[in-house]
Amino acid sequence: AAPPGGLCLRLQVLGRCLAAVAAAHAWLTGRAGRYLAAWALPQFLLLTQGDLQVLKAEAEQLMLQVSGTFPEPGDIPGDSPSDPPPSPGSPWELQLCRQIHDVANSIQLFSGDVLWMFSTSCKRLSAEIFDQTMPLGRHWRLGPRAELPSSPSAYAAAAVQAVLGQVLQGAQALPHDAQVPTLARVTTAFLEAWMDHILTRRIKFR
Repeated sequence: AAPPGGLCLRLQVLGRCLAAVAAAHAWLTGRAGRYLAAWALPQFLLLTQGDLQVLKAEAEQLMLQVSGTFPEPGDIPGDSPSDPPPSPGSPWELQLCRQIHDVANSIQLFSGDVLWMFSTSCKRLSAEIFDQTMPLGRHWRLGPRAELPSSPSAYAAAAVQAVLGQVLQGAQALPHDAQVPTLARVTTAFLEAWMDHILTRRIKFR
């Protein structure tokens, strides 16, 4: 049997809420993946540190509203001091509510993972640059009268510009509180790639 009119309207509203939050999740993850694959850092950082944070907050608010309007049977308080508690949702409503919760939680998880995903890509790129450009062997063996270098090695300057320089440029459009964690994670990944390369190639500085 078809649901009654009032229930049908509520199901339509919940269905549209689910469609909206699912579209936001698909848009965020799809765009982030494409921007990162193309190394379009300004767009990637604005999306993940700007749009993603706004949409995550909206998804959290939607979850609270859905939970309050369509509570699970076990979530309804026994006594209410003033207003009567809301009635439990129908099976159809509760199913849509759970789907909304699942997608909203996926947005939250993506928000927590996106900096790790970004730093992993930066570490991979840094490792490729070091593998292609960092000198080996005799380059690092100083003669008895050799003076200490007064400027960075060419490979290091090129690697910093290719990775950290581009990230710094892309992060300039972000608020200051969003720049700090981004730059910290990327700098750590860059230095880890450098150390891993030195250990793997057994480079000795002497």
